[in-house]
Amino acid sequence: MEGYHSTVLLNEVIDALEIQDAWYLDCTLGDGGHSLEIIKKGGKVIGVDQDPQALERVRKRFEQEGIDKSKFKLILGNFRDLENLIKQRDTDEFKVNGVIFDLGVSSLQLESSERGFSFMKDGPLDMRMDPTLGVRALDLINTGGRKELYELFKNLGEEKYSWTLANSIVSARQVMPITTTRQLVAVIEQSARGRRGEIHPATRVFQALRIAVNDELGAIEEGLDQVVKLVEKNGRIIVISFHSLEDRIVKNKFKSWEKEGLGQILTKKPQMASESELNANPKSRSAKMRIFKKL
Repeated sequence: MEGYHSTVLLNEVIDALEIQDAWYLDCTLGDGGHSLEIIKKGGKVIGVDQDPQALERVRKRFEQEGIDKSKFKLILGNFRDLENLIKQRDTDEFKVNGVIFDLGVSSLQLESSERGFSFMKDGPLDMRMDPTLGVRALDLINTGGRKELYELFKNLGEEKYSWTLANSIVSARQVMPITTTRQLVAVIEQSARGRRGEIHPATRVFQALRIAVNDELGAIEEGLDQVVKLVEKNGRIIVISFHSLEDRIVKNKFKSWEKEGLGQILTKKPQMASESELNANPKSRSAKMRIFKKL
């Protein structure tokens, strides 16, 4: 449907879930692409997202598609709180046939300049997926010491020039607080002094700030620990990640589950987008999908 973005690895996810007339859990609802297809294939969906804008958008999308309201439940919240969120909706013990996590930032969030996720658009340096969170990216940039910023960019952005960038930011904010994406990009570009690789020099700094503001890595750990209890026997847990830090957590978690005898890993190596999908949707380039089967 016009206005909605291409869903990454859609066919691969649907094939892996082996949809039945049962409940499925979409932990990162986003634009609702995976959920919509699950419902069309005969399943029912609990969709979770911490962004109220995403929930409202999907509610309208499902309405336009004529989806029966008994086929879905939409829940506002972070997937790290899944058990509590579901208990609030269903008092009985609730089990699902499959789970999907499509991690990272959504296209809708990236394209909204006032959310501050993209270095390509000028807006307030915010980056909160949940607008009620207390700390924004500008708080980290303007209050973090050199060492804190260096560690943030190095550990969460895997940025090679972390120390140089941390120094440049601390120097720049002494003249004027850095409150917009454009200001931060200008400092980074000046610091990079024409040093350009395949990606923009601000890419990893923005990634690090977004992960820190939303505690994304902590949320993935906690969310995975909860879904493994919620999935029925033979149900699939599918995770699509977009950078190595996320993928490492998923890979290690699946390995530990297999050792504990909770099930088996169905993807020896992560599944990647096909050539035709890459041509149609370049953002799928970095997507890696791993699948675990609960036993």
